[in-house]
Amino acid sequence: MSGSPLRPIRDASTRARSDADDAPAEQGQRRQCPWCESFDTRFVQRGLTGPTDERDQYIVCNSCERITYEILSRSNRDMRVSQFRTGGTVRDGRTQTKYIINRVLKVGVNEYLLYVKPILRRESADDESSRRFR
Repeated sequence: MSGSPLRPIRDASTRARSDADDAPAEQGQRRQCPWCESFDTRFVQRGLTGPTDERDQYIVCNSCERITYEILSRSNRDMRVSQFRTGGTVRDGRTQTKYIINRVLKVGVNEYLLYVKPILRRESADDESSRRFR
């Protein structure tokens, strides 16, 4: 041996993975607020260990200061009592925002994850005029 260190061979797939690893870790920069359409958001990831102790996953908009949930954690009892199903709706108790359930995933003996999207109500002139004549 001549004393030169061995260098690992990097193929295209290794380069693609390392380029993806160099991307910013904060995903809130890529998420858009559904209410004001701003990209100035902060992402709070679900996790019971680590930097946050959150059961739910959501984004906080820095412009309009609204919280928009992406994943809600529910217990087995909550699922039985409230009868959450894909295509159904769930209401946030704090902000009274209504969400549609896209997916229900069982992740343990006593936990379900509800993947949700907010139901946006856009007020328009047609809606206001139709309400007046009811």
